[in-house]
Amino acid sequence: MTMFLESHRWFRRILVCICSYLSVLSMKKIMEISGEEQFGYRIMSVILFGFTVWMFNRFILRRDTRLKVVSVIVGTLLSVAIVYGAYAHFLNDIFLSTGETFLQIGLMLGVDILCFSLIAELLLLLDKASERFLKNNDSVSAPKKKFVIKIKAFYKKHPWLVYLSYWLSIALCHFPVFLAYWPGNFVFDAKYQMANVITGDYSTHHPLIHTLMMGKAYEFGQSIGNVSAGYQLYTIAQLLILTASFAYALFYMYRKGARTSYIVLSWMFFALFPMNPLFAISATKDVLCAAFFLFFMVFLVRYLWDRDSFKVISYIGMVITGVLLALFRNNALYAVLVSAIIIIIAIKGWKEKGKLVIIFALILILAKLVNAGLISYTNAYETDTYRETMSVPLQCLGRVACYHGDELDPALYDEICHYIPQEYIKVYSPYNADGVKNNANEELLKTNTVNFFKLWAKVGVQFPDEYVESIVTNTMGYWYPLNQGRYVSADIAVYHTLIGIGDEIEKHGYCDVVSKIYDPLFFKGEYYKVPLLGFFFRNAPYIWSTVIFAIFGLYKKDKRILLASCLPIIYLFTCFCGPMVALRYIYCIIVCMPILFYLILNQKNMNCSKS
Repeated sequence: MTMFLESHRWFRRILVCICSYLSVLSMKKIMEISGEEQFGYRIMSVILFGFTVWMFNRFILRRDTRLKVVSVIVGTLLSVAIVYGAYAHFLNDIFLSTGETFLQIGLMLGVDILCFSLIAELLLLLDKASERFLKNNDSVSAPKKKFVIKIKAFYKKHPWLVYLSYWLSIALCHFPVFLAYWPGNFVFDAKYQMANVITGDYSTHHPLIHTLMMGKAYEFGQSIGNVSAGYQLYTIAQLLILTASFAYALFYMYRKGARTSYIVLSWMFFALFPMNPLFAISATKDVLCAAFFLFFMVFLVRYLWDRDSFKVISYIGMVITGVLLALFRNNALYAVLVSAIIIIIAIKGWKEKGKLVIIFALILILAKLVNAGLISYTNAYETDTYRETMSVPLQCLGRVACYHGDELDPALYDEICHYIPQEYIKVYSPYNADGVKNNANEELLKTNTVNFFKLWAKVGVQFPDEYVESIVTNTMGYWYPLNQGRYVSADIAVYHTLIGIGDEIEKHGYCDVVSKIYDPLFFKGEYYKVPLLGFFFRNAPYIWSTVIFAIFGLYKKDKRILLASCLPIIYLFTCFCGPMVALRYIYCIIVCMPILFYLILNQKNMNCSKS
């Protein structure tokens, strides 16, 4: 086909122009759905047409079949996300009519032309960047000043100092934010967890290890007559653990001989990107989950690429960080175990398979034993187990009952109301399942699980489209790449939530310079207005970057990259089963970005044993 289009130049040019115009028409329709009525009148439509002509023509002339196939797969996924995301977000309805369904397919095909052409160029750009990264690597001999040589020789003899310098320098950059919001950013679920500590009535609804960390700091504050001073110990500990994980990622790249320029850029991301210091001082389990996720990810990368140097201490580190990761988020344990199954199947050699089986079995067993010990220590009671597990089906039923209650058989509607009280059905939100899930009948779900799923299946047969739309609207904050409203995903914020009982934690500002910057961005929530910065406070860039990472491994037939992508991608799927979308839920994926891009850039220079 490529040969034919090369030889028939005018036919190719006409085809490219027609397809590119259809692509622009598709984008025009998407813009109209999102409220931009005059896209066709603006110069941007002309620029987009010219850009698409150029990109699609280049795609057609490519002779790399694998590149084309992979690009079309990812481009199609992206175009589906754009088209159906726009309908779900701005119209809250995908399946409007048969005619609209055919229109959506046409829109998807039109947008796909631009998407797969862009993906092909991006994959090639990453491949060329990898070649340049190898060619210009700092390991290539070049004239260096004597003091530089001496410093490098000194650090080579004392590598722990490199790690320490990374750790301390990042921590020092975060410390002014800590001072600005001393004793910490008391947000999200922290007040409920602290209430557990004050009343002594512990619940497993939140990770007990995290509740106890905050609680011990708070109780120490009570013993010295200042709970705020005590609570700062938790914030400092969290900040040091998170920055230690950042330093470990940088140290790994340093030991692998990464270019200094890339390490500096990664250091700037960890130390200066506002999201990181703000999360470092925020009282949410997601921060320490991210720290141990990054630790575990580096251990996994080391195993896949440098197995020969993976000693006993490394296996111990892998187990410890895996256990801690599982303790700070239950869904992280599922991601680790499913990834383990895939990696064990893919790894060659029964000896290696056996090692991994032992490692991951230890992670599972130790995580369960430690959690059981924490439950025994605190006498915690298990709550909301069934409501949490059934968040997705509850949200599906809530949507149908809210939008089509008058169309349902009265007996079915009444049965739904037994599980979800009618007053909460009426306030159903397509973007947040908490309203439905948190007020569902836990006891009835527990004792009538089979009947609940029978009800869910019956209603689903009658309204399958609403079930699909329920999942789409509830997860689109992760994957919809265009202009989504801020209410699609929870904000990252600076605020102080009062506990309501016991001694209150009082916030003081000791660094006005930082407050003047961070208050407008996060306390008033204006970060989304800042060009570029606002875009990188959304979920979609990191989710699609992870997908590109996996697809790059497929394109280059690099099994190790594909295996390394398992953990973040499977973790993301577990998030899809949650009640809502929030940036903090995928913070563990965000902190892995420097490592993922390093593996792409250095994929031709990774001197390692084969999997």
